[in-house]
Amino acid sequence: MVVFSPHPDDETVGLGGLLSRLARAHVPLRVVFVTNGDGYRRALELDFDVERPTDTDYVALGALRQREALAALAHLGVARRDVRFLGFPDGGLAELWRAHWLRTHPYTSPYTKESSPPDAEGVGYDGQDLTSVVSGILRDFGPTLVVMPHPYDTHLDHAHASYFVTEALSELEASGVLAPAPTVLTYLVHYPRWPALAGPSFDRELPLGDLPDTRWSESELAPAELVAKRAALEEYHSQLGVMNGFLRHFLCRNELFATVDPRVLVRIAAVH
Repeated sequence: MVVFSPHPDDETVGLGGLLSRLARAHVPLRVVFVTNGDGYRRALELDFDVERPTDTDYVALGALRQREALAALAHLGVARRDVRFLGFPDGGLAELWRAHWLRTHPYTSPYTKESSPPDAEGVGYDGQDLTSVVSGILRDFGPTLVVMPHPYDTHLDHAHASYFVTEALSELEASGVLAPAPTVLTYLVHYPRWPALAGPSFDRELPLGDLPDTRWSESELAPAELVAKRAALEEYHSQLGVMNGFLRHFLCRNELFATVDPRVLVRIAAVH
């Protein structure tokens, strides 16, 4: 299984329980963070009392969020060797898809002031390079299951992370590299009235009836899996200070995943 997370913490709130289950069953997996989440000004202002963040502050935030992610994943049983940080621009994935697709026209992060991922020689902030990096991970690992954000997630980084994964999968499947094609599941983090909760203890998520092109499936969490997910979320100190209530709403006794109408994915892949 390969999991794509737009920012550190999305993997935990979206599927921390499933990750715990599969890691402890020794299922081969990779967790891939597309960005470091280094562009979250509100976290710097409120959690770290930085009134006028500099590029150095944003880089430091990204490094902190990487450390938080590794600590969180350790609670879920995921080893460091199974984690990849791609370092693409937080808040910029839509720009890479829409306006900075070509390698000759890289994007510059307004936060870190960087135009390429750290420690990635020959890779720039452009759509072609991000697609190539994602393709390389999928090609090398050869997953039977890929889990990515839902393309209708209202956060642009989430939606466009799914676009890039879809593009990479389409190219690999067309060339016969991934045969048979892996199953693709999606998870939702940002959407109106989400996560939906019900019951006297408000600990059960309910599927959305108004999200089009989507079919839901449910994974019930064992008590130990929910304990691990809760412990993992506690490691994200930089995010709990500004989104505590929202993030804790994902600590439910189940996790929901969706398959998206294949025609939607075909339309996404046809853009480039």
